[in-house]
Amino acid sequence: MVPRLKSVLVMADAGSVVIHRRALERIHLDDEDGGVALLLRLLREGSRTGPELANAMAAKGFTVSKEDIAAALAQFDDWNLLERAGDDDTLPPAVRRRHESNLRFYDVTASLEVSSADQHRRVAAARVLLLGAGGVGSGVLQSMVGLGVGHVTLVDFDVVETKNLARQFAYGLAAIGQRKVDAAKAWADSYSRGTVVEPVHARVASAADIRELARGHDLVICAVDSPDDIQLMVNEACFDLGIPYVVGGLAYSTLCYWSVEPGVSPCRRCLQLHRNDEGPLQDALFERATVNRATGPVVQLLAGFVSMEAMRYLRRTEPPVAAACYHVIELADGMTTERHAWQRHPDCGLCG
Repeated sequence: MVPRLKSVLVMADAGSVVIHRRALERIHLDDEDGGVALLLRLLREGSRTGPELANAMAAKGFTVSKEDIAAALAQFDDWNLLERAGDDDTLPPAVRRRHESNLRFYDVTASLEVSSADQHRRVAAARVLLLGAGGVGSGVLQSMVGLGVGHVTLVDFDVVETKNLARQFAYGLAAIGQRKVDAAKAWADSYSRGTVVEPVHARVASAADIRELARGHDLVICAVDSPDDIQLMVNEACFDLGIPYVVGGLAYSTLCYWSVEPGVSPCRRCLQLHRNDEGPLQDALFERATVNRATGPVVQLLAGFVSMEAMRYLRRTEPPVAAACYHVIELADGMTTERHAWQRHPDCGLCG
């Protein structure tokens, strides 16, 4: 294995080296004799193994043991600064061209153990069940196809209407009147053959329905809000199968998304039990009209957040950020963001 320094900015500064690990994060290393700078230059070339790095340092007048090099590599890797040189070449040229920007994004979390190419292969082998082909669902589908997810089972019972075109960009005028799942598959097939989209024109009505659909999948994404207890249905089905799931939605002017990993995080039933402990909700004075306020930019934002969380589960190079934790963006209050985590409930039969 040949290590290579990632494409990060490295600067010399009066007897030290400054590594710009992130846009707002710096690592300062003492370097009075220039040995650190030389090692970093050699690592950036990405053409030497650990022992060969020690030999190259010695040729420049720096006596460094192979053990010291190994320790330095371990530290750099712990700082997430190293990747495996040449690993992109293990992918077919057409895949590298198509997914170049995806691979470069994966560089951020790549390491000597898991390369960017490894992450792409995980995504390409993944099977995702996507419930809903509306505003958020169609946006998530576009992200999944662009990322090269291998298989997406898309479930929806609706047809494309003119009003959908304000925010559902997988459809055009020619799709009006078509079943959404069929129109979405047609879009996906025209965009990339790398993702198999399996359309299922059906209404999900029970946990048993979801359980049957989700078998053999790696992740469930819920982008529907009906029936009223759909989240608890997804929760039950995913716990039965041991599959993580991600949920996103819009309530009036508030975006929110969260996820659950069975056996790891508290589940949605835990949250419901905590809410029940707080007492019953008061009766509304009158029935509120159902209004969809999701504009194109709104659903694109939410679909992006949901897709990013989904990718954390599929790539497994960083932990999910929204497991049992509501991430909230308040659109009508200066884009204020909040996080609200919940804990396991002692009476939850799933988490107990």
